[in-house]
Amino acid sequence: MKLELWRPLFDLEKEWDSLFRFPRLTIDGLEFSFRPTMDVTRTDGELVVTAELPGIDPEKDVEVTVDEGVLTIRGEKTEETEVSEDDRYVRERRFGKFERRIPVPEGVTPDAVTAEYDKGVLTVKVRLPEETEPAEPAKIKVTVKEG
Repeated sequence: MKLELWRPLFDLEKEWDSLFRFPRLTIDGLEFSFRPTMDVTRTDGELVVTAELPGIDPEKDVEVTVDEGVLTIRGEKTEETEVSEDDRYVRERRFGKFERRIPVPEGVTPDAVTAEYDKGVLTVKVRLPEETEPAEPAKIKVTVKEG
């Protein structure tokens, strides 16, 4: 009888990622997704999305778009470090593409979206369209045509 390691959360994440086709990063045979940490909050008239993206050149590596009710933040992280000392040499590379899609209310246009990058954090603010009050239900009289 062969014993197998039970990893429900790892297996669940793997299945989830395969459903939505998140890019995968493989290190020593183990797969990891590169997904930046994001927070989405709604304040008075504004949707605020913050994403932790340290080590990224926002002008070159990040794209923010809004189209058909979806705010998309996509990019690629490439980082390389090299240490060369007397008795050791270390070279590391980290990379990965990411894409996050956040639904936004109908009526949001590109001019209602601003993005700012500061100290490794991308902040995207979406000015929400003014909400209109739904019309009160009204009874419509049905007339009968004689003839």
